[in-house]
Amino acid sequence: MADSSDVLIELWKDQRDQVRQLENQRATLTNIVILVVAAGLGFIAQRGLQPSMLAVTLPMMLLGSYGALACMKYRERYALHDAQALSLRKKLGDLHPSLSIDSGWADTYRRQQARFPKLFRLRLYALWVALHVGVAAVGGALSLWTLL
Repeated sequence: MADSSDVLIELWKDQRDQVRQLENQRATLTNIVILVVAAGLGFIAQRGLQPSMLAVTLPMMLLGSYGALACMKYRERYALHDAQALSLRKKLGDLHPSLSIDSGWADTYRRQQARFPKLFRLRLYALWVALHVGVAAVGGALSLWTLL
């Protein structure tokens, strides 16, 4: 029978796998959005910006909005699994205090923050959301331009 450390490690691995799966899904969604938008922009470049291109620009705006919302949801789920993994890591550290798990992680965290002070504060999910908001904004701007 497995001891409590083995159980905690397996539970921790499961939470980290969930985070990895969420990131893979986010990356796949973003790749699809970029491909569809690139094709739409290529189509607009060939045909010119005319009222019939609203059939391309409006879905582009909707796709960007959906991508931004999905990225925010992925971030929420990431935070959940990360918090669960942190809780499990703390329990593991309590079982094995001689390993100094929390202090080792905290030291690495501080070194990283000191090495990249400005980038450290920038949240990666905010960049992904901004990318999708940018797609929505381009779709909206092209739609307005088409109507004018």
